[in-house]
Parts: sequence; C-alpha cells; structure tokens
Amino acid sequence: MQKVITIKLVVIAIIGLFLMVPMGMILDMIWERNNYLNEAKEAVATSWTGKQKILGPIIVIPYEVEIEVESWDQKSATKTIKTHKQQKQKFLLPEILNVTAEITNNLRSKGIYKIPVYLSVLQFNGQIDNKYVQKEIETIRSLKEPVNIHTPYLLIGVSDTRGINAIPHLNWASSSIPFLPGSKFSGNNGGIHAFLPDLVSTKIPVLTFDFRLEMRGMEEISFVPIGQDVTVAVASEWPHPQFTGTFLPVDSVISDQGYQAEWKITSFASNIFDKVKRCQDGDCKVLYASHFCVKHIEAVDVYLQSERSVKYSLLFIGLSFVSFFIFEILRKLPIHPIQYTLVGFAIAVFYLMLFSLSEHLEFAAAYLIASVSCVVLMLFYLSYVLRGFKQASIFSVLLLFLYGVLYVIISEEDYALLMGAILTFITLAVVMVSTRNIDWYSATELTNKTKQESNEIESEN
Repeated sequence: MQKVITIKLVVIAIIGLFLMVPMGMILDMIWERNNYLNEAKEAVATSWTGKQKILGPIIVIPYEVEIEVESWDQKSATKTIKTHKQQKQKFLLPEILNVTAEITNNLRSKGIYKIPVYLSVLQFNGQIDNKYVQKEIETIRSLKEPVNIHTPYLLIGVSDTRGINAIPHLNWASSSIPFLPGSKFSGNNGGIHAFLPDLVSTKIPVLTFDFRLEMRGMEEISFVPIGQDVTVAVASEWPHPQFTGTFLPVDSVISDQGYQAEWKITSFASNIFDKVKRCQDGDCKVLYASHFCVKHIEAVDVYLQSERSVKYSLLFIGLSFVSFFIFEILRKLPIHPIQYTLVGFAIAVFYLMLFSLSEHLEFAAAYLIASVSCVVLMLFYLSYVLRGFKQASIFSVLLLFLYGVLYVIISEEDYALLMGAILTFITLAVVMVSTRNIDWYSATELTNKTKQESNEIESEN
C-alpha cells in the first residue's frame, strides 16, 4: 500500500502535463489572433499611411565634374582621351535646426481591431552661416577638373509621402518657394525638395529658413537629426509614448492627458558630419540608422498579457493540484483523477475566456469576468467533490487569491519573475508547514477509507 500515494502523485503529474496540450492550443490561438491584428495594421497602413521617418533638412549643391580618361587602341597603336561627366553632390548641414511636432491621434477600425493613427503638424526652422556655404562652394570650384555647379536645393526625406496632407512652402531668406515631389536623395527618392536661389551671389551673413509640414502616419514617428545643433520638441495627447532609437529625450513629461518630450542633439553627440560625408559618397545606411523615435503604444497589449498568463499556466495548475492534494491528505478524502482532470480543464477554460473577452472588453474587466466565472464554477463543483460547502469555499478563496497574484504578475512585467519565484516559495512553505505532522506511510491508506469516515466528514459540515 505504500506505493499507492506514489502512484497517485505520478497520475496527478501526468494529468498536469496532459493539460499542457490544450494550453498549447490556446497559446497558438493567441498567436494567430495577434497575426490577425498585424494584418489589420498592414491593411490600415495601405489605405492610410505607415510609420513615418523624417530625414533632414539637407542643403544640397549638385555639380558636374568633367573627367578625362585615357585609353589605348592596340589596333591603331594610338592613345585617345575621352571626357566623362560625373555627377556629384555636396551636402551642407544647418548650423541650427529647431523642429516642433504637434500630434493629434485617432483610431481606425478594421474588424474588431482598433488601430491608432495620427496627424502631425511639424514646424521646421533653422539657419546656416553664409561663410560656411561660400567656403564649400570654393572647395568645389578649386577641384582640378572642370566643374559646373547646378541649382542648389533643400531636401526633406519622408518614408511614406502619401501622408503629406498639404503642399508645403519653404521660406528661404526673403523668398517663398514651393516644394516639389521627390527628395532627389541618393538611394531613396521618397520626400520633397525645393530649389534655392543663387547661393554664390547671396550676401546675407546668415541664411534662415522655415517651413510647415502636415503629415499622416501610424503608430510611430521618427527623426534623423541633421544639423550642428538640433532641438526637437514633440507633444501629443497620447498617454502612452515609448521613446526609442539612438537618442532619448533630455526632458519629458508624461501624464494621462498626453506627453511632451524634447531632444537636444549636437554634432559631437551624433557625429553627423562623418555620417553625412559617408552618405554623400554613396553609403547612407549609417545616417538612416541614426534616428530617434516616438511610438504610440497601447497601454495594455491584450495578446501579450494573455500570452504571458498562459506561460504561467503550468505553475498555476500545479499550485491548484497541490492544494487539491493537500485537501485530499489532510481531510482523508479520496479524489478521483477524473475530478483532477475536470478541475484542470476548468482552469484551462479560464485562459480561453480571458483572451477572447479581452478582444472586446478592457483587459481588467475581462480578467475579472473570466476568473470569477471559473471560481464560481469551481465552488459549485467542489462542494460535491469535497463533500461540503466549507471545504469548497476554502479552496475557491485560495483559487481566487491565485488569480489575483497571477494578475499582478502579468501586469508587472519587470517584476514577473521575482513575484513568480516568491509565489512558488510561499506555496512550498505552506505545503511543508501543513504536512509537517503527516505520517506519509499511513497516509497511503486513504484509498481504503470506509464509507463511515466519509459520512463523518459530511456530518461535520
């Protein structure tokens, strides 16, 4: 008979592992629904616009160099010289660049999914020292080869030009110049550009510029700061921003009413001159990667939290079975493996209800409804299994406590591992204290209990 309790524990463990099959199926369903959400985002991005990245502004001086190339003709034994025209560009950086962005948010529906989109109004203003401009022009003219300088222009790179709501105008010195489609930027023509007046004859000591850009986008907006001294200020009523990228804001205020963030980036911090030079020579990957981003995230990612809760299902089912088994030992009440299985399936259904309800309700409300429904079902069923409402109430209260702890664990991502470890330790401590006086050899005789003992337990309740 001493093997009976060992066999019972093995059976309980097998049941627990078996329940991982439906939990795995539920986890697959969560991933599948999350993929549907991503497909909905792609559909909205197709008809609205996607994530936006703003590069610039950059002042470009295009020029043409005539290069003489010698070639030898073996048949005629003569040397010929051919002239090739090579197109090149000189990138000039603003000395000071200030950008302010006001972002208004909205939601677009795609089936049951709500996709956040935004409308941003960006105001650019900056200045560039004319001495710096003239010096760069003289550098181009001092080349050994004949040079032909073309009309300079100012460009802005935009990742998704469909989001430009209005045709912007560039205020350059005392001129108002309309922007034209295309950035004329090597490797990526997405954006806009405006041709500038003759820079050679300009006598203004400091060249100033400003323009306004209205843009639509989805989820996030990022900036590639190009300038010797760059300041970017972003404000929105979205209460859950996430700041990522190469630079973080030096100052930010986040509240339920929205956020305000400010970046201050110097050429020493960004190493922008070297990156622009490399881009000027044809390698713009480093420049594009040097960006910072504001992402408008959902406060509660229901699929992430549902997935996180399912990952703790083995621990949750294990704690429930341990509590069940302690009841069985302490009260000398035999519980059939099928009853363990039904309790496990009831817990599994909780996770299915949780993530299906969370698609339509707030996550907290979905969690409350799913957990209370599961506990009420357990209370009803266990009042018969444990032969009394008192024992069922104790187990149900314990289950409700576990649901509460699980909610805290999945809500506090940073402390999830710590809280899970503490919960496991507390459970082990409770089991050891509760069973410290049990003679496990005599406990195996629980399977031979008489009906009279069962009736005594019922009479106590």
